Parts: sequence; C-alpha cells; structure tokens
Amino acid sequence: MQGNSKPQILKQFLAASAAFLVAGGAFAQAASTAPAPAPAQRGAMHHHMGHGSGTWMKSVDTDGDGSISKAEADALFNRIDTNHDGKLDKNELAAYRKASMEQRRAEMQKEFEAKFKAADKNGDGALTKDEAKAGMPRLAQRFDQLDANHDGKLTLDEIKAGMQKMHRERMQRMPRGPAAPSAPSSSGG
Repeated sequence: MQGNSKPQILKQFLAASAAFLVAGGAFAQAASTAPAPAPAQRGAMHHHMGHGSGTWMKSVDTDGDGSISKAEADALFNRIDTNHDGKLDKNELAAYRKASMEQRRAEMQKEFEAKFKAADKNGDGALTKDEAKAGMPRLAQRFDQLDANHDGKLTLDEIKAGMQKMHRERMQRMPRGPAAPSAPSSSGG
C-alpha cells in the first residue's frame, strides 16, 4: 500500500466514512420505521437501538479492541459492495440497510420470545396476568387490551396481533403527505 497516493487514501477514507454514516443511518431508520415493539420489548430495544452505534460498532469491530481499524472498515465496505466494483451504489446500500434491519428485527423477536418463555413459569405457552406482572411488567400494563379472547392469558400470537393492531391505529393517526407548516405565515402587516 506504499504506492497509494494521497488522493487515493482520501478516496478510501471518504468511502469508509460514507459506509459508516449509511450503516449508522440504517440503525437509526430501523428504530424509527420498525413496527412498534411490544411494551416488554421496549426495554431491550432502548438498550440496543438507543445505543445503536454501540451495537453497530461491535458488529464492525471484529477484534473487539474498541476501535475500527482500516482492515475492519474495508471488510465492512466489501460486505456492502456486493458487485465488487469498489463503489457503493444506492441499491447496495439499500440492500445492506434492509438486511441489517431484518437481522435486528429477528434478534429482537428472539430476545422477546426468550423473555416470554422465562416469564411463563408453568410452561403452558401463555402468560397469566400474574406471570406477566412478575416477568414482563410493561406487557402487564396492556394485558387486558392484548387479551383478545378474554381468557385471562396472553399467547405470543395474541401479543403479536395486538401490537400490530396498535401500530396500525397509531399510523392512521399520523399525518399523511407533506408536513403542514407549524404556524401560519404572515405576509406583510
């Protein structure tokens, strides 16, 4: 690499910086566009997504030394650059973003299911209100709202369906189209 000119090194640095910004943006976007998590998931999501740069950093910092070397940055760039042309185009970045979000959603689902299983003390595949209060207190706050068949138990399917319904309702309340001005503009006076 001694033959690299300063412009070539600058190009490599800028490309790596762009990759970091895009990847960081992917995690931020995942936090803002992902379906709303179950109340019990929010703690885990805040821990991981709230510190998204830490999670992202760990995924890039393969030797675990707390910093990203040029080799690690190059490895990330190469993972994103699927056609190996030395450039990152919008399709490659979108595919990387999508794969990252899907992976994180799968991890969050796995974490939630593990917490659910731990809270299900009698192992019947459903949580009573007492089990929810003891093992998943945030979920317990919405227990009655999520217990669709009103049998006094929550299954994973009921929780998923209930959270999807709440998400749809929340999305319906959000304004559509271009943002309206926050205050009327006054012209002349």
